Amino acid sequence: MIGKELAYRLRRLKIGARILPRLIIRNHLSSQQCGSGSGGRYAFTLIELLVVVAITAILAGLLLPVLAGAKESARKVGCLNNIRQIGIASSVYSLDSKGNFPSFRNWLFTRPGDLTSGRLYPYLKSKQVYLCPTDKLELGSKRPPTSPTPTFGNSGRRRDYSYGMNCEICHATDIAAFLEPSRTLLFMEGNLGTNDYTGMVGPVMVSQALALRHSNRGHLVMGDLSVLTMDKKHYNNVQRTKRFWFPTDDTRGPGGVPFPN
Repeated sequence: MIGKELAYRLRRLKIGARILPRLIIRNHLSSQQCGSGSGGRYAFTLIELLVVVAITAILAGLLLPVLAGAKESARKVGCLNNIRQIGIASSVYSLDSKGNFPSFRNWLFTRPGDLTSGRLYPYLKSKQVYLCPTDKLELGSKRPPTSPTPTFGNSGRRRDYSYGMNCEICHATDIAAFLEPSRTLLFMEGNLGTNDYTGMVGPVMVSQALALRHSNRGHLVMGDLSVLTMDKKHYNNVQRTKRFWFPTDDTRGPGGVPFPN
């Protein structure tokens, strides 16, 4: 859709670019004819200048929204690529860890606030992978947080990551134990507070909401490493199921906390 809209607006720009010189040349010739007898020199009239300014403003107004949409599309692709790399890094980590994913407690950090201390950093080797480009702009704006402060594991540090690991896979980090890996969440683009440094998402105590930053959609990585994009309605439907959070029939949370089915 953005490509079609951009092509349409570029055609409008070309038409305007063809018309504008003709108007100027015609007025120029007319002024020369009128002034040739008096020996006066030609100069742009106020009306001509206003016409130029008006056409420029119209063309800019046509193109700027499309360019802004194109930039957001690029950020969306960057975010999708980031979360895919995190999923792949978890899979490679499991090859070095007897088939187990990293723990939700240490995938992000072992020293609070230091992404380079996390279990996945040696496989990613870049802090930028942890942060959605659109989320980076929102954090840079220093606006008040739009999501609640977590009640579990809050460090009070300013967040520099965008993706949370499902904390309910604590009893089954081995992918072989997942009953339906394509239906169980591994990582997602969470709606996290600016001071949330848990690195987790889950059904209670931490954020369970999907961040809808990209045309009212957000990204998720499932247990089979498939990358999904969901809107609010789709996400609300799947996140209410037991299998979305729990890879097995063991519905105990961290520390053996029981959860209802």
